Parts: sequence; structure tokens; C-alpha cells
Amino acid sequence: MKKITLVILCILVGLTGFAVAGKQQKKNKVKSITVLHTVYENGKPVSYKESVETFDRNGNSTSETEYAKDGTITKKQTAVYDNNQNVTEETSYNAKNNKTTRKTYKYTVMKDKTPLAEEVEYNESGAVVKKTSYTYTASGKKASETVTDGSGSLVSKSLFLYNAKNQKTHKQNFNRSNALESVKEWQYEYY
Repeated sequence: MKKITLVILCILVGLTGFAVAGKQQKKNKVKSITVLHTVYENGKPVSYKESVETFDRNGNSTSETEYAKDGTITKKQTAVYDNNQNVTEETSYNAKNNKTTRKTYKYTVMKDKTPLAEEVEYNESGAVVKKTSYTYTASGKKASETVTDGSGSLVSKSLFLYNAKNQKTHKQNFNRSNALESVKEWQYEYY
């Protein structure tokens, strides 16, 4: 009965913690959450550790590991944060395809905001696979998004246009050849 209560308590703590993403972990000084799973085989309870998530003192999730019933790791994710609580690096491992990916993030400093400036994805050997760069308007709205491959060649580019009320009006998408591929338009009606 104690194991069942513990499993239910861990699951409830895990679900409520994920719903408010870090605020509860920081407030309650949560260092980690372990989820235990109990299954009944032939009427007998068999328990195993299903996952462990760790947090820093700011309530940021620094690692999340999922386990198979035999205790082997099936997935693992880690994250590193800067002083402004922005994710600067993420690493993911998936045992199903035995693949590890790593992404880094850089931010631009704007008044009262730190929007994402660059996202870089690396393969297992550390070579750049994809790089996405962002620019912003003076008011902090996304102005462009440019994706290049590992060699720096253009994959796609999007430009964003805004009206005088700072509302998005157009998104122009360009292909590898920098040729206009599509345009999405937002039209507003006002009272």
C-alpha cells in the first residue's frame, strides 16, 4: 500500500509541477522529481523507476531521464540556462535510434526582452547540421528567420511585415534559391 501511495503522490507532484513549468519547483525548492511506476503481474506488484527530472534553484528543468522497465535509459534530455533563465544549450539522447542531438541558443538583448537570436543544431560528431538566425524590429517583433545548412547554404528564409499598430500583416517565405515561394497575409477589421 505504501508503494502505491508513493507512486500516486509522485505522479500527482509530477503532473502539477509540469503544468506551471518551474514556478512551483522554485517556490517549493524542488531539486528533483522521481516517478515510480507499479504494474501488477500475476497479481503481484512490480515497481520500477519510470523517470527522473532535476531542477536548478530557479525551477528550470536541467535534465529529464526516462527509463525502461529493466532500468535502462530510453531517453535523456539536458538543458543549460544563462543568468536570464534562457535555455542556451539542449542535448537529447534517444535509445531507440541510439542518436544524440545537441542544440545551442543565443539571444539578443533588447529593452525589457531577450529574444532568441540564433539556434544551432549539431550532429553526434559535433558538426553543424542546421542554423536558424532571427532578427527583430525595434518593437521586438520577429522581422526575419533564416535557416542555413551545415555548410552555411541557405535552406529557407522568412520575412515578417507589420502594420502601424504593430500587428503582423505578411509572412514571405523564400526557398534555397532565395526565390519567393509563398506569402501569407493577415487582414484586420477594426471597429
